[in-house]
Amino acid sequence: MKHSTINIKRSIGIGILMIAITCTANAQTDTLRLEQAREMALQQNHLVKIQREKLQETKAKIINARSKNKPLIFASGNYIYNGVTKDYVIPKGVLGSLAGNPLPLSDISLSVSKHHLLMGSVMAYQPISQLGKIGVGIQAAEADLQIATAQVTKAELEIQQGVEKLYYAYLMALQQREEASANIALSELKLYDVESALMAGKTEEVNKIGLQADLASQQQKRLQIENQIEDYAADLRQLTGIGGSGWLYLPDVTTPLPPLPALESYLKQTDNNPDVKMAGMNIQKAGYGIDAAKQDRMPNIGLMGGYTYQNVVPLLPGHNYFLGVNLSWNIIDFGKRRSEIDQYVSQKKQAEEYLAHTREELHTQVEKAYRKASQSYRLIAVAEKAVQYRREEYRLKNDRKAAGLTLPKDVLETKVALAKAEQDRYSAQMAYRIALTDLQKLTGNTIPAY
Repeated sequence: MKHSTINIKRSIGIGILMIAITCTANAQTDTLRLEQAREMALQQNHLVKIQREKLQETKAKIINARSKNKPLIFASGNYIYNGVTKDYVIPKGVLGSLAGNPLPLSDISLSVSKHHLLMGSVMAYQPISQLGKIGVGIQAAEADLQIATAQVTKAELEIQQGVEKLYYAYLMALQQREEASANIALSELKLYDVESALMAGKTEEVNKIGLQADLASQQQKRLQIENQIEDYAADLRQLTGIGGSGWLYLPDVTTPLPPLPALESYLKQTDNNPDVKMAGMNIQKAGYGIDAAKQDRMPNIGLMGGYTYQNVVPLLPGHNYFLGVNLSWNIIDFGKRRSEIDQYVSQKKQAEEYLAHTREELHTQVEKAYRKASQSYRLIAVAEKAVQYRREEYRLKNDRKAAGLTLPKDVLETKVALAKAEQDRYSAQMAYRIALTDLQKLTGNTIPAY
């Protein structure tokens, strides 16, 4: 009896210690709601930021492509200080004489050398025949913009889904911990009864050792669950940028479970998937490449004009302007243009095959996710019945215990079974919510807070 009293005191001491630890942990935990976690992850995630910056880069490329069909204006100027000045002079009479008069009659200065020499020009060039190719380049840049937009959407959906899966996994682990704690309490009660029976000589030592092993196993299971909870909390802190350490307080998801739409409604939305959009844009880009390569067969024609100023050669005008047409044509390229067209044709065929593969793979993934959602939805109904029956059983046994007709151990066993049923129901609900987020991600839709 003395041994049993010691065990009771030890259990009470451990219980008080666990309560103190729990209170301390709760004082250090951070509260994180699902919608808040999703928003923080989108703001903090570096990969999402990279994709958003790529989107801005692509927008700048479109502006650059559109600027190429505008006139190009060049300006240049030179200033030279001439250290040695020497005029070029035709001396008097160097050409002989005519009727007694020297030729020339006097010295003629052909150029007046200066110390300060200035030269400058402004020229404008307007492409004409290249406008078609420039237009194709603009279309290709706009296709890149749509690809970058799809990449941003894909990154955001992946982050949102990752956060939700961690959030639900954390909540399920908490439920598993409650079930493990109930099993530990039951094992401790059984061990107490066996110790009492052992002291009374009504059982053997081997039964006590077996229950001690069961208790240690249950404690190990709960510790493993707590380690998993700690890992989930660390991952959530890293994704959301909260920082710190320790557990998190995550409010339960209280929104009603939405009904499961028909499979066809999801299959019809697969064209919204970012991967499908990117594959389609790659086909368009390859087509634009073919058009641009064909444009290279034409000569480059453009208008040009400008203005010049110089004070170097006095015989030439100081101010001048010019207008003209520029033409350049690569007549023989030894198959270069043909090979470029063939490359883009091959790229287009590859993109078409990849689009077909992506759609087939996506349909398979949608059907798989839908099966999971349907299976989880059916499990919820069965698990709900199990919870109702276990709850009624627990109520009846409590009444029998109050009347002295049932042992506390039997009531605790029913409580453990009830905790297991509630955990199974909760796991089915969370699995259903996760399957719905999978379907939303696969169809390229914004993931609601289920």
